[in-house]
Amino acid sequence: MKAHWLISRYEKLPLFLSRLLLGAVFVAAGTAKIFHPGQFSTILSNYQILPGCLLNLTAMVLPWIETLIGLLLLCGLWLPGAVALADSLLVVFLLALASAAARRIDIDCGCFGANPVASPNFAWYLLRDLLFLALAGAVTVQLLKSRFPGGPG
Repeated sequence: MKAHWLISRYEKLPLFLSRLLLGAVFVAAGTAKIFHPGQFSTILSNYQILPGCLLNLTAMVLPWIETLIGLLLLCGLWLPGAVALADSLLVVFLLALASAAARRIDIDCGCFGANPVASPNFAWYLLRDLLFLALAGAVTVQLLKSRFPGGPG
């Protein structure tokens, strides 16, 4: 019985570590922008996706949402919802970056701070966001396996 407990504990370690890393990413990204909503609004404007009436609202709210998602992931609270929101936001962020790259818009991604000065390295931004999305996908799969152990896969 003791060995089963130990194996079960180690099987949960990847989910725990992945969840902590993803949570830390979201907290770092969110808190870096919370205190500079004006600069973040400029960055959002540079993407040329949102209408002007939504820029300031998004710049005020999005960093708090990112931070809250990160804290939920770090604390292990409301995991299905937190992971789903993290996955969704990462897809939106990746699509925004890909859209800017496809339209050859010269911007900084603004992912981890409010620096509106252009220094694009879209290959790195896209790769990094794909890695974050893969990490979030791994957390989703691990969470689903732990919630539904008799399921497929």
